[in-house]
Amino acid sequence: MIRPLKKYTIKEWKKLSNLQETLCKKFDIILTDHKTKRQKIFSVIDGINLKNINKGIEVFNKSIQSFGDSMDKLVTELDKTSDNNIKIWSEPPKKNSKKSRDQINLEKLWGIRDD
Repeated sequence: MIRPLKKYTIKEWKKLSNLQETLCKKFDIILTDHKTKRQKIFSVIDGINLKNINKGIEVFNKSIQSFGDSMDKLVTELDKTSDNNIKIWSEPPKKNSKKSRDQINLEKLWGIRDD
């Protein structure tokens, strides 16, 4: 018994996900726009040419140059300020308190204990 031939695109075939098994039993299914891994790789490689690579390199170079320029501006601004001793990652100044930092954090979490 010869089964009839049905042709679907991959997009159409994915829409029929609940009927795929029964369709495969009744018909010979051909996916018209299916590409193997090798075909996909070669189509990507064919899209790459020297002109595209040069454009990509130029865009990358421009972005690196602009980043370098902005870092230079930042460094010169920091050098001009009189307060160069600012520590970004340092601990906040300690207040004249007898409580330890751990105790303060615990009080923030659980509230102040009434002893």
